[in-house]
Amino acid sequence: MIEDCSFILTTVGLLIRELLLDDWQAMQRIGGHPSVAPTLATFTSPWVEVEVKTWSVHSLFRGRPGFRAAIVLSEFGVIGSLGLDKAPGPENQSCAYFIDPAFWGQGYATVALWCFLKTFGPRFDLSEIGANHFEDNPTSGAVLRKLGFKKSGSGMAKSQARLEPAPVTLYRLKLEELKA
Repeated sequence: MIEDCSFILTTVGLLIRELLLDDWQAMQRIGGHPSVAPTLATFTSPWVEVEVKTWSVHSLFRGRPGFRAAIVLSEFGVIGSLGLDKAPGPENQSCAYFIDPAFWGQGYATVALWCFLKTFGPRFDLSEIGANHFEDNPTSGAVLRKLGFKKSGSGMAKSQARLEPAPVTLYRLKLEELKA
C-alpha cells in the first residue's frame, strides 16, 4: 500500500515511491521485456518469477543505498524502476533505471531520474554518482547527458540477457551540476 511507503516523490505526472513486493509482476513484465533485459546486467528475458521476487526482496528500501523505486504513472500504474546500487563508500555510488518500452521517448526517465537524484543525493550525502549504458542503447546515454552526466570512460560489461559481453559507456555526475 502506498500509505506504508517510506518515501513518495512527486514530479510532473509521475509518482516515485519505494518498490513494494506486490510490484513483482510489473517488474517482471517490464524488466523481462526482450528490449529491456539486454540493457541491464542481471535480468533475463523472460525473467522468471523466482528471480524477480528475489530481486524485489533485495531491492527494498532500507534507508541506505542499495534499493530500487517504482516509477508510477497515475493513469497506467508502474512504468519502470530506478535506484541506487549498494557500493562501499559514497564516491562509488551509481544509479540505474529502466522504463516500459510503451513509454519510451516521452521524457519519463529523465524526469524520474532528476527527481530521484535531487532527493537522494543530499539524503545520502553523495557528491558524485556514476551510471553506465550499453553502447547499443544510446537513448539511455542521452538521458544521462541531459541531466549533466559526463562521459568518464568505456569498457565491457555482461548482461544475463546477452550471449557475450558488450561495450558500455561510463558516466559520472557531480550532483551540484545536476541539470534541471
